[in-house]
Amino acid sequence: MNIVIPRKEVYRYLGYGKQEPDPAIQDAVETCIQHLKACLPKSIWKEFDLKIEKDRLCFEEIQIQSKDLAKNLNGCTKVICLATTLGIVPDRLIARANITNKAHSVILQAAALAMIEEYTDQINALIIQDAKERGYFCRPRFSCGYGDFKLEHQKDFNRLLNMPKTIGVTLTDGYLMVPYKSVTAVIGLSHQECKKVVSGCSSCEKKDCQYKK
Repeated sequence: MNIVIPRKEVYRYLGYGKQEPDPAIQDAVETCIQHLKACLPKSIWKEFDLKIEKDRLCFEEIQIQSKDLAKNLNGCTKVICLATTLGIVPDRLIARANITNKAHSVILQAAALAMIEEYTDQINALIIQDAKERGYFCRPRFSCGYGDFKLEHQKDFNRLLNMPKTIGVTLTDGYLMVPYKSVTAVIGLSHQECKKVVSGCSSCEKKDCQYKK
């Protein structure tokens, strides 16, 4: 799968907003993106029947209490748990650059963030197409840590998807994923299309996030 890293997203993660950085920074971005071509992205997802009772969601013996996630999945009868990763390459490149070139370390962080989002978007598109062929509409993906969907539910993804074995991702004691450029998300499936769904940055109450769109 060819992953074209959106340069505008890299610049946004670097703090340039909608502006383009000077040519020297753009060249450094291109150099870092070339290094990231060594990544070996992986993904895994599974589908489960879903039951929603007010703000409580139940699937595969998992219970999640989340008003924001329940709102996102309202009307859904099935849910997909998705996990993606770029593998260990970005972590190694960033660690090395922290010693040899601090500026490249920052740029690698931004480029890898843009890359994992782009890769996850591509996998998400495959899921949407498959769902459409079966008569389902997909809700926007919703990750642990969005709104009141607690980060500790990463452990449920870890168990349901067997992430250490399937894609080589483990969890820290604080429920962060290693390798760090990894994503987990819930995607709801419904027979009815719903266009008024709040997700992603819009669902998060944090106002000072440097990555907020």
